[in-house]
Amino acid sequence: MIPEEVISDIKHATDIVQVVSETVQLKKTGSNFAGLCPFHSEKTPSFTVSPTKQIYYCFGCGAGGSVFNFVMKRDGLSFPETVRSLGSRCGIEVPERPMSDEEKEKIGVREKIFLANRLAVDFFSQTLKGASGAGALAYLRNRGITDETMEKFGLGYAPDAWDAVSGCLSSHRVPVDIAVGSGLLIAKETGRYYDRFRNRIVFPIFDTAMQVSGFGGRVMDDALPKYLNSPETPVYHKARSLYGLHAAREGIRQSGTAFVVEGYFDVLALFQNGITQVAATLGTALTRDHVRLLSRCGAERFVLVFDSDGAGIRAALRSVPVFQKEYMTAKVLVLPTGHDPDSFVRESGPEAFLALADKAMDLLEFLMDAAIRSHGLSVEGRLKVLADMKEPLLAMEDRVARSLYIRILAEKVGIDEEAVSEKIHRGPGPTSRPPVAEPWQEASGKPLGRLKEENSLEYQIVSMLVRYAGIHAYCREVGITDYFEEPGLKEICSLALAYDGPPEAMTDWFLMNLREEGQRELVARLAIDEFPVIHQRCVALIDQYVRNRNRLGDDLSKRIRDAEARGDHELLLALLEEKRRFSQDLKRRQHEARKVKHQSGVAGGKTI
Repeated sequence: MIPEEVISDIKHATDIVQVVSETVQLKKTGSNFAGLCPFHSEKTPSFTVSPTKQIYYCFGCGAGGSVFNFVMKRDGLSFPETVRSLGSRCGIEVPERPMSDEEKEKIGVREKIFLANRLAVDFFSQTLKGASGAGALAYLRNRGITDETMEKFGLGYAPDAWDAVSGCLSSHRVPVDIAVGSGLLIAKETGRYYDRFRNRIVFPIFDTAMQVSGFGGRVMDDALPKYLNSPETPVYHKARSLYGLHAAREGIRQSGTAFVVEGYFDVLALFQNGITQVAATLGTALTRDHVRLLSRCGAERFVLVFDSDGAGIRAALRSVPVFQKEYMTAKVLVLPTGHDPDSFVRESGPEAFLALADKAMDLLEFLMDAAIRSHGLSVEGRLKVLADMKEPLLAMEDRVARSLYIRILAEKVGIDEEAVSEKIHRGPGPTSRPPVAEPWQEASGKPLGRLKEENSLEYQIVSMLVRYAGIHAYCREVGITDYFEEPGLKEICSLALAYDGPPEAMTDWFLMNLREEGQRELVARLAIDEFPVIHQRCVALIDQYVRNRNRLGDDLSKRIRDAEARGDHELLLALLEEKRRFSQDLKRRQHEARKVKHQSGVAGGKTI
């Protein structure tokens, strides 16, 4: 563990404007600085840095946080690596200390799952090198995988047993609920447990902080399923994970290119042949989070290595809006029939692969050609081609680029460009929602940025808590946190009301203590701009929210009367129990609020 006081010292000794200026050309705008975002392509500056609050936020892609978050995103480093890097810049040594027993007890579920995964990686790796892993080791070597690559990617073997992994975790006193929550064990209805991965090559999946978030397993024969991945867990989300990214970061940063493939062995074969800028999706379509992960590593050019069959075409089609929304462009590399990246690079070598990559087709043109091959150029076929291309073309927010692609499509199908344009644009297109103003702020002509679509009262209350410490005491008095339903917003609310330091350091408090990146980005966006706040409006909004929540009790009473009148005894009993719990909860909140108010009066404190 890195001591918190050292992290704080490094943060206060580091000038975020200076660090960001190494990557972004910043221009002073009022009290802040602005420039083109380094995390997505844009023509108009939407990236803002606040030197007073030492935070950044991009109103285009939503990236935001402290100087630590910026360096992690820019350089693809873990948090400890970032702290050491910034510490060396400002001459602060970063010591580390072991965790105490008390600190170990406080480790949350996520940390415990990471620990279980780390233990499993060691177990699988040792098993691969042992007698029971001889067959698996021979299989990997027959596929051309070297010992160095196995070590680099942490490959292992899951024994052909029902309780090998569970025995390992049990011997290290990993709780059963954590072992099941990690996806390593599966619970039976009988209350017993068994290993998820059995008799498979195991591929650990590392996150951007170099922690093992999940696993993939592959059989060595024709058994089904051929591949088996970890389920969704608190630390593993396949839509936000890429296999091999931990090893690809340096290659992507140096080349500016990211190859996106579909299989574990595709990554290993390319990497082993010197093409290190490669990562694989994990049984899911390419997502915006995938593109963001790669772009944060320095990817400016994306090459999708898909099959030319129907599945590959569908995957390419689904990726179009992803790249459009991230203002990125992509190309598609189609290998000769019968080849995947693994077989092609082993047979033809890395130079042949890179030569094909240089000729990779533009993503939209690839889809046009695929549609023409599928439907032909008869009258009916041409109409189907236009129908297939309508959605990907309308996904393009850049109208000039869309117009150029429409011209290319018109040439390919031999139809007048104006007629093609009319066909593509006919019907509803992409729409954008106008920005929503917050009712508790002074009127301002400046847009707030991208607000949540559901502009709920809970969201508005969190907005004021982040920007205005003067309302915290009133929120504590009414027990506002107990009313919250949305977990992420409730956590921010609780953290705000636990803060007792100076207002100018409150943003630091959030960024250092919030666990989820989305929460930190939300706080950075809310805190980056200074808006005049009207205290009375804040109080009125809180009172409105509390009244709305309490009104739920009145609604329950009406539903109870209706159920009683209909003679629905089962529903009546359920509603009565819900009413009882609601009443108890309400009495508890009212009691706590009166207690806080009484204590404030005794202490002579002033209640806002």
